[in-house]
Amino acid sequence: MTQIISAITPTESEHNAWDQLPEESTKAFHSFALFRDMGWERRVGKVVNQCRKSPSLIYRWSAAYRWSERAQEWDAFQDQLGQAQAVRTRMEMNKVTLTIAQTMQTKAMDGFLALQTVRTVKDPITNEEKLQLAIKPGDLLHILEAAHRLSKDLLGKSDEDQVAKIELIFGSVPPEEEPPLDA
Repeated sequence: MTQIISAITPTESEHNAWDQLPEESTKAFHSFALFRDMGWERRVGKVVNQCRKSPSLIYRWSAAYRWSERAQEWDAFQDQLGQAQAVRTRMEMNKVTLTIAQTMQTKAMDGFLALQTVRTVKDPITNEEKLQLAIKPGDLLHILEAAHRLSKDLLGKSDEDQVAKIELIFGSVPPEEEPPLDA
């Protein structure tokens, strides 16, 4: 099982439940760390096998130093770190996806601008120039319908009152003032 290691270092006044307790010996803490890092597979019996120490000693340390409780707090902390990483990853993926979408839009717009819907032709009888469709009438209708759907999607229907909330944040913002991600 892969454990996420935190880059968050507690100040000297802070103490995490999974840190070595002041009254806990180095050997007892090492045994707890083995237990803690086993994740969902953790069992005190497995620690006994790995440490090659007396089962009664390991079980005594487990009870005296509240291994299960401390490991649960470790799991919760690791879950929070994982969730935060997932949010960062999702935001980065959204940025990349938006860049791809914008590039696709630019290419589509270049093609659309190059699309000739009409062209000038000379009438063979009068020799006058006149406009003639350069694409099929059905294709022209599809373009018109797509433009209409797009404008409705962007602007909303006439009977809908939709307001978009756009927040621009310049500079750094303290974490407690950051807007929620799902707003």
